[in-house]
Amino acid sequence: MRDRYPGAAAALDAMSEDPATADVDAARIANAVRRAAADPDYAEVLAGQVASQGSSAALPASGVRALPGGRHAVHNLAAGQVRLGRPAPDSRGQILSSDHFGVDLDVLRTSLLAVGPPGSGKTRGIAVPVVEHLCLGALAGQSSVVVVDPKGTDFGFDGWFDVTIDPLAPTCGFSLFGGARSADAAADRLASTLLPPDVSDDKAYFVDASRNALYSCLAPFHAAFGRWPAVPELLALLRAEQSALDRVKSALKGPGAKEHKTLLDTRVQQGRARVDAAASLVERFALLDRPAMRGLFDHPGPVFRMEEVNRPVRVRVVLPESELPDASRILARIVVSQFVQTVSAPDADRGVFKGLVIDEAGRFVDDYVARGVQRLRSGNAGLVLLSQSLSDFPAELRHTVFGSTGCKVVFGGVDPNDADVFSAWFGEHYETETVRSVGSSTDRRYDRYGRPAGGAESESRGLAFRRVERPRWSASDIITGVPRGHALVCLARSSGERVGPVLVDLRS
Repeated sequence: MRDRYPGAAAALDAMSEDPATADVDAARIANAVRRAAADPDYAEVLAGQVASQGSSAALPASGVRALPGGRHAVHNLAAGQVRLGRPAPDSRGQILSSDHFGVDLDVLRTSLLAVGPPGSGKTRGIAVPVVEHLCLGALAGQSSVVVVDPKGTDFGFDGWFDVTIDPLAPTCGFSLFGGARSADAAADRLASTLLPPDVSDDKAYFVDASRNALYSCLAPFHAAFGRWPAVPELLALLRAEQSALDRVKSALKGPGAKEHKTLLDTRVQQGRARVDAAASLVERFALLDRPAMRGLFDHPGPVFRMEEVNRPVRVRVVLPESELPDASRILARIVVSQFVQTVSAPDADRGVFKGLVIDEAGRFVDDYVARGVQRLRSGNAGLVLLSQSLSDFPAELRHTVFGSTGCKVVFGGVDPNDADVFSAWFGEHYETETVRSVGSSTDRRYDRYGRPAGGAESESRGLAFRRVERPRWSASDIITGVPRGHALVCLARSSGERVGPVLVDLRS
């Protein structure tokens, strides 16, 4: 750009030397320059903007250049880093030379699991700095972020988000099939979302039947109308209502129409069986057929589709669990599974980091999401899972979730079972144990009448050393030895390099 566009180069030099240039503006323009290096057409557009607009060039679609209010953490947007706190002195942890401890986007690519009791500082110490960093990164064109906010208040910062998905105040709709490109994928993901792993003892049969039922309805409808059905339309098909079936059949034309009509007839036969294997799915899907949820999924205005995370965007999902508990949990599971599906797709934009932050994550992670965590890093994406206990996750998913997340954070006061798991993960180390020994002996003599006739006493002392292997952090140490406002943090990079465990003071 310097040779072809000298005016833009001069403007860039002036910005780099001006201390008043905001870090978001500098990072945004630097990111745009990197993009322009591979796109000559965009390079010409960017050069004109830089020359005429200076630090206002390459603004995002929202036109926002900064987050309102003061910052909650220290950020280095040029390096994609956010500071969480400082390492606290402790002989059991890894010794770091720096007085700063934080994470960057490459670390977040490996996904992060934070476990701590209520009030321990998971949200304020970990989630808020990470969300703030990803929001700033979105303004700089580096990242996108989706936040699942079950309480509705933890991340309710004015001006932080471009899109707020709230069933009780639907200013923006949400696409029920936003991450699906085919009826197969849509049926598979939606069935897994609606039917969590503990729905029935014979879950494999019922989940498979539910997937087949959804496919039998989605494929013909999409072939007939070129779109996915609204909630009432899909529910009518799942219930095999004759008027809904006739409407779809009459719209099916051309090659494949006969096959799609057969699929609809299959759903009718399935529903007429003595036991409808998809009955549980139909009833759970009916939870979404409520005025508030219909207003969200069938919103007449702008609609957010999960595929939009492939560009810089800031999204917050509010769950009104006090008013719509079951429907809110289903919405959260849909959001999470769509995110994993979208960022794992072959056509995902790997030039943008995509982050999903989930509070109370144990209630919203299913087997598809747990198995998909490891695929996220190749798509330049990661999850931040916050939970009060590992027991909040379904029993069959705990080992998968724990093992597939590269970064671990644990706070004091956790459940003893959780402390055992983290203690084993942090491993053992050798300590030198000193053994002191003291011994004495007495040699007494007696005369023929049994009276003492003299003798001698001796004393010996010994000192021995041995190396013993002990837990780096025992379960008891984790429960009672991690101070308030601190956390044990173990980080990993996408290359496999690991750091920790480190005791981090999140308050400083």
